[in-house]
Amino acid sequence: MNHSKNEAFRRGGLSLTQSFTKKVLGRFHWVIILLTIILLTAHPARTQFSQENAAALLKHLSVTIGPRPMGSPAEQQAMQFAVEKFLAHGCDTAYIMPMTRTSRVNTTSGIAVGIKRGTTNRTIVLGGHIDSAEPEIPGANDDGSGTAVVLELSRVLCAEAHQSTIVFCCFGGEEQGLEGSRYFVNHFPEIENVVLMLQADMANGLGIIDLLLQSGETAAPQWLVRATVEEFYMLGYSNLRYATFFMSLNSAFGSGVGSDHEPFLAAGIPALDLTTEPGDPIHTPRDNFENFEQPGLERTGDVILRLVHRFDAGVPAPATEQYFLILLGQTPLFFPGWSLWSVVVFSALLALVAIIIVRRQRELPRTSGRGTWLKITFFTCIIVCVAWFSSNIVGLLKGVRHPWLANPDGFYLLAGIGMITGIVISMWLSKMLPITTCPYRLFRSSAALLGLMLILSSTISANIALAPASALVFISLAMLVKQPALKIFFVLVSPFWMMRFLFSEWKELIFRASSLALPTDFLVVLIINGAIVLVLTIYALPFAFAAAAVLRTIPVFSSRLTFLKSRWALACTSFLFIVSTVALTNVPSYNTLWYRDIHATIKSEMNTRQTTFTIKSSEYLDGVLVSYDKKETGLKGRTTTTSLPVPSTFDSSLVTITHNEQKTEDGNVNVDLRLTTKIRPYKIIIKYSSAIKGQIPALNSPFVTITKEDARQIEWYSFPDTALVIPIQLTIPPNNTLKETITVTFSELPAGTTIEGELCYVIPRMEYVMERKYHR
Repeated sequence: MNHSKNEAFRRGGLSLTQSFTKKVLGRFHWVIILLTIILLTAHPARTQFSQENAAALLKHLSVTIGPRPMGSPAEQQAMQFAVEKFLAHGCDTAYIMPMTRTSRVNTTSGIAVGIKRGTTNRTIVLGGHIDSAEPEIPGANDDGSGTAVVLELSRVLCAEAHQSTIVFCCFGGEEQGLEGSRYFVNHFPEIENVVLMLQADMANGLGIIDLLLQSGETAAPQWLVRATVEEFYMLGYSNLRYATFFMSLNSAFGSGVGSDHEPFLAAGIPALDLTTEPGDPIHTPRDNFENFEQPGLERTGDVILRLVHRFDAGVPAPATEQYFLILLGQTPLFFPGWSLWSVVVFSALLALVAIIIVRRQRELPRTSGRGTWLKITFFTCIIVCVAWFSSNIVGLLKGVRHPWLANPDGFYLLAGIGMITGIVISMWLSKMLPITTCPYRLFRSSAALLGLMLILSSTISANIALAPASALVFISLAMLVKQPALKIFFVLVSPFWMMRFLFSEWKELIFRASSLALPTDFLVVLIINGAIVLVLTIYALPFAFAAAAVLRTIPVFSSRLTFLKSRWALACTSFLFIVSTVALTNVPSYNTLWYRDIHATIKSEMNTRQTTFTIKSSEYLDGVLVSYDKKETGLKGRTTTTSLPVPSTFDSSLVTITHNEQKTEDGNVNVDLRLTTKIRPYKIIIKYSSAIKGQIPALNSPFVTITKEDARQIEWYSFPDTALVIPIQLTIPPNNTLKETITVTFSELPAGTTIEGELCYVIPRMEYVMERKYHR
């Protein structure tokens, strides 16, 4: 009986449950299906590369080990860590390739190498650089992240079977001029088997990631570029970029920016580098693990892994090429050199044709416009000044020198508003300073200026000449077409290419590096800004002439622009400029990524026993607190440099230098120089200069010497030994004097000395300088 009731109750409950489930599914089945799809597709593992593993490796490199400048014990520790990981992950061989001397400095560095043998000797090299820039820089992004990617790739690839032999490299000395990769290319015994090199230099976040493809005029082959773009987007990633304008300048004027793929390209090996947003705070102490965005590790690792799989069975020809590249979305467009020169020649011919046609169509001007050149130059200078100094006005109001440093985007807008304000001011002044009404004279001046720029830039490269060539084409078309809308369009787009060279894809890196490096003396700053305004005025001058010429050919449009000459237009644009300026005073100039730099240096002149303590910054020192000798000194006001008493804990005997000098009959001087320090110095420079200007001293030494600014130098970088014996043979010409200058630098301040301030970092240095003269 009870059993029957229980059974009936169970069946009734089951029926109710089934009924409820059907109703829910009936009403919400699409929601359930959608949630299921989202759960299944959210963050899918694209490859076996583990972001978590790579992040743990990066933390060990940048936090546990810390800053790793070339030659430092920390760099050696990081290399040993990499070798241990290579072996643990399954490499057949792993070792540190020693580099006892580089091409410039007498510093021991090396390359951590791991080798996983394939079924063939055909070799693919995967690289990142393991060093960081300076002792205060953890180098989490640049390039602990690339090293972490390589180490994690070794785990994934060593678990697979491959036809190609894979060599994993963590290069030392990249920050000092690609020393490790250059040494590897020249000394790796199996370099002739290498068919492909892939470099990871910075893998921070999922923002912009750049393709670095060049070494001078040599570039990665088109097949490698296409494959990288295809694999990148097949993985579902976005924001891949090739910085056409910046890289054109970089290759034309020498590779100021590059990475370890370059020596491979120079050796005829296909290679490229993936590097994330250069606007990140690299080469500063803020390049730390806390500021690093980990998803970038997986993105870079996934792309490189896919490329290894794609080319495991072999690579096509050629190994390297020369071309001009524009990456348009997911489509790389390659242009051979002859096509660029064709555009250059076409622009010159089109401009010549336009000049002839416009000259034939000209009418007698209504006004002579005496001094048109001088007036338009004056107007252009006004426009440039209002735009260029707009950020300085914000800084003046805020009491900072670089108000744009942390958030530059709003200041680009302010500069644009400033440019428009400058145009209105110029239009208003043109009522009192009229220019010629002859379009031909104005166009001829524009074409002449651009033609001169075209000739000068053609002596550099076709890539650079393309900028004035494109401007000539658009301005010529603006003068030739009849439709007013097309005329205005062509003249507006004419400056694009040239302006993109000034404000390239890597503009933030250039502007920030320049602002931190330039002198802060008022007179020097004034001269530098004056020179910049002059260059920008000359740069913009042909476009001012072109705009005036085109407007003279559209009488109806010109009459409508008379509003810009009114006081109302001047008042409106000035009001907009003022409002924008005031608004930007509320935008933070510094944040968790971008700090003020403070350089604290104690310099001891060992000959005179005079010592100075200087604190300076590219920013005002207001609010900085200096503590030592149980005293606190607060720095106030708009000063960038200050001198303080030397701390009592400063040790003047930290460095000892002795000379054992022997003169020979032929005029040579043999010197045994002994240098000892109580602690390891950061770097040492021994410099020899001649009293005769322009004469480079002759010297011999078993150590590497370099020529720098009419002097010969012997250098050690990143914590050399505390005891050095340096034999040197000097050849002194008759009636001459050689000056020896020894500078020993330490990366710390005396004990008990601290410098603090809101959102600032400190670069501490102690310098010991000794001079000595050799006569003949």
